[in-house]
Amino acid sequence: MSISAVYEKGVIKPLIKLGLEEKEEIEIEVKRIKTFEKFYGKLELDEKTADEIIEMEAWD
Repeated sequence: MSISAVYEKGVIKPLIKLGLEEKEEIEIEVKRIKTFEKFYGKLELDEKTADEIIEMEAWD
């Protein structure tokens, strides 16, 4: 299962109801969402260079 969540005051909060039992152990993999909109207007790049930067392994 993959879900979206927000991090607030030291707590990860799912944006949907998960249907888990109370105190059920789960495993979480955290990936930051990197969208074009977060960077829009910050740099002036041509589309090819921007795509190359987005695909870099450093973002993983």
